Amino acid sequence: MHLPKLSFTSLCLLSLFVRLGMLIYGEWQDAHMQVKYTDIDYKVFSDAAGFVTRGESPYKRATYRYTPLLAFLLTPNIYVHKSFGKFLFIFADIVVGVLIHKILCLRGLQDQKAVNYSAMWLLNPVVANISTRGNAESLLGAMILLTLYWVIVKKFFAASILYGISVHFKIYPVIYAIPLLVLLDDEDYWGLRRKGKEKEHDRNSLKYWTGKLISIVTLLGIVFGKDIFFACFVQTFAFVIYNKVCTSQYFMWYICLFPFIIQSTTIRFFYKGLFMLFAWIVGQAFWLYQAYSLEFLGENTFFSIWLASIVFFVANIWILTEIVQNHVYEKWFELGKTRNIWKIREDMTNEQSLNNGSKYSVYS
Repeated sequence: MHLPKLSFTSLCLLSLFVRLGMLIYGEWQDAHMQVKYTDIDYKVFSDAAGFVTRGESPYKRATYRYTPLLAFLLTPNIYVHKSFGKFLFIFADIVVGVLIHKILCLRGLQDQKAVNYSAMWLLNPVVANISTRGNAESLLGAMILLTLYWVIVKKFFAASILYGISVHFKIYPVIYAIPLLVLLDDEDYWGLRRKGKEKEHDRNSLKYWTGKLISIVTLLGIVFGKDIFFACFVQTFAFVIYNKVCTSQYFMWYICLFPFIIQSTTIRFFYKGLFMLFAWIVGQAFWLYQAYSLEFLGENTFFSIWLASIVFFVANIWILTEIVQNHVYEKWFELGKTRNIWKIREDMTNEQSLNNGSKYSVYS
């Protein structure tokens, strides 16, 4: 993927201006159009924050099913400005981009490549749209990436505290406990990985949908646990695919992890990667259009929604299968031991010093 050369600071500023522009447009759309730009969840957040400012429980607001921490964080929606939360989510978006860039550079990727891969998040229209509409998913993305970063730099206590907060914030990050435990265990799990590949297809024949979800996510965590970023990505992707409830903001759960797997795949953007992206976008657009026709136009599109859901599900299953089958272990993880991750980091630091600051890429 070739992008115009930008410094990382310029990329962050550009992404910030794009989001601010979308925020201004959203205010106009809310005031002039039937379909509102701001997500209904944002009003729920604000109403819950209003209860908190009056010393009451945020759960007095019907349909508020989130952590009380979120309501406390958004009390400035009442005290300062109604759009405070959106600015907070935009800030979290930028933090995620900074963490992506920092982790990629820490792992030895050349700076310009790290900038380009960070742009997959920072200039992603889906991400920018979801955050400026008032969804809090970027907050969780920042917590997850910071947890993984702290694990890499051996700040285990801080990582464990933040990971606990992440699970409290939303329950789904609990699935990362499996690859994290596998990563931190000195035992060699490659035997499990080889056996796991043989059993992977059999897991799809489980009788109950919940059983499928649990078994697939667990298996992926065990099989790829030593390659922590890839494990978290495929776990999250599978979790979203097989979840009975799916909304567009769920896609942010794995989009923030996507830049980390680009260099560990044999898939080329032309033409297979492009076709996979096309399948994901078209499948999602077909699915969202049918839902829009039902919710806002009052049309009877139940059969079309069912059909669109099948198409989108099959497209995502195919994408996940291709990603797993074309995965190549990075040098950080191919040895199968956590201690080798830190040893390679130390070797990289020493080599950079010997080469007068020259970059060493673990991907070369």
